[in-house]
Amino acid sequence: MEQQFRTIWTKLNKTKYLCPFWSAIIVGLLTHMPVMVNKFPNSDAMTNFWFDQNMVTSGRWFLGVACGISSFYDLNWIIGILSLLYLGVTAVFLCEVLEVRSNINRGLVAALLVTFPAICATFAYLYTLDGYMIGLMLSVLAVYFAKKSKAGFAIGALCLGFSLGIYQAYLAVTMLLCVFYLIKMCLTNRSIKEMWLQGLKFLGMGVAGGGFYYIMLQICLKLQDKTLDSYQGISEMGKISLPALPGMIVHMIRDFGAFALKGNVLVNNGFSFVVVVLLGVVAISAALFCYLNVGEKRRWGNLLLFPVFLLLLPVATNVILLLSGDAYYHLLMRVQWGLYPIFALCFVDYASGYIKSVEKDFIKTKKGNITSRVVLVISCVAALASAGLSYSFMVTDNIAYFNMNERYERTYAYCLRLLDRMEQTEGYEPGMKVAMIGVVDENTFPNADITFEATSGISGTGGNFLLYKGSQYAAFMAHYMNVTFPVVEGVELVEIYNSDEYRALDTFPGENSMKVVNGILYIKTEAKVEDE
Repeated sequence: MEQQFRTIWTKLNKTKYLCPFWSAIIVGLLTHMPVMVNKFPNSDAMTNFWFDQNMVTSGRWFLGVACGISSFYDLNWIIGILSLLYLGVTAVFLCEVLEVRSNINRGLVAALLVTFPAICATFAYLYTLDGYMIGLMLSVLAVYFAKKSKAGFAIGALCLGFSLGIYQAYLAVTMLLCVFYLIKMCLTNRSIKEMWLQGLKFLGMGVAGGGFYYIMLQICLKLQDKTLDSYQGISEMGKISLPALPGMIVHMIRDFGAFALKGNVLVNNGFSFVVVVLLGVVAISAALFCYLNVGEKRRWGNLLLFPVFLLLLPVATNVILLLSGDAYYHLLMRVQWGLYPIFALCFVDYASGYIKSVEKDFIKTKKGNITSRVVLVISCVAALASAGLSYSFMVTDNIAYFNMNERYERTYAYCLRLLDRMEQTEGYEPGMKVAMIGVVDENTFPNADITFEATSGISGTGGNFLLYKGSQYAAFMAHYMNVTFPVVEGVELVEIYNSDEYRALDTFPGENSMKVVNGILYIKTEAKVEDE
């Protein structure tokens, strides 16, 4: 047993594995430590301090198992540490899939991965974070196994199926990695036959993985006697209408361009704009260099395939919009966008690797000497730009966490005033039912969010207040103020909302914003309801 352990440790204890792993851990801690050691809840977390993660009605039949490793409590530290470990493993296999040679670049790949704002947005939903990070790791492992061996697509299919069973959006990560690897094969002058065979392996892995996911989903739904929910178009996912297909494709392409140019994530300040432009320029230069310098006999047919692969990028990136036109594509579903700056860095890594692989006689020539110097400059610029972009992401993430703390403090102060008024309302008794329309009137209170320009694209971190419905108010007061009360929901709440008594109330903190009616405390926190 000890000898086997030593053998495994010897294989793992290599710089090419340790660089991305420890880079992910260290940079991850530097970036996400605030949310790991503080309680920065968002609105969904209010009702998920304990949650069994049974999301089978949303198609996530494996999420409960993945999250169960850390228990079903919202435990900041252990969930955060486990998630960083999963990200570290993901970074290692991402480098293996992309065949990154330089250890510096491997470390930068990990840094770009863990700091990308979509990871920050997932940290905002910390109660389910570790499960999602397992899903992300499996989506990368699916590609790794599919390209590693002839039969690897079967293991890759299992990885993909389990990944989809955690979060379907990570399908885009798998698809994008597959397309990029084919682009890499094209740039490095691989034969068209090789590319076709690899493409078919990827396709087989995807089809088998999707089939495995669907079969397991149907079994889980049957065992629990449940049906798929309509949320985010889950119940209709995969049921593509041919007449609607052209419109869905147009929407998918428009969303791709809109997020790239106006998403306020990849670029949200002057510094990030400069480093993204630099990274783009050196990546294009390196890609051209790779194609023009690989091998003595250039396969010009590859040049025809290259634009085909480029056209597949928007499809792979926004595949969920193609499968479900009703999906609202928030940032948690856009982790795959973090791969683009990583791809750019990899192009430069390939160019640098080519220089090291050519014969020494070529390097000694005047052309070879100039070429090696140019590639060296490009490599340095790419490394600096990648490090700069990672730092920009890190700052943006911490601004988001700053606002999450501010938002919590504002919500606490607001609820404290609300609770004080409740106890002073005539007829109020502790434990009585409360009817509350939870959206806070933004005109009543000043906008105190000073981070909007930096965090407007990061889901779950923006805004002035945490809460928007009665059950969340009740959970917040129960956990942070030691006050419990039942809330009115459903049809009964709608009837109260449309009643004359409710409409006559002022907006909190108005003097007449609360009233006890038939043993129920009415509270109006939204703007005054006008009769139609």
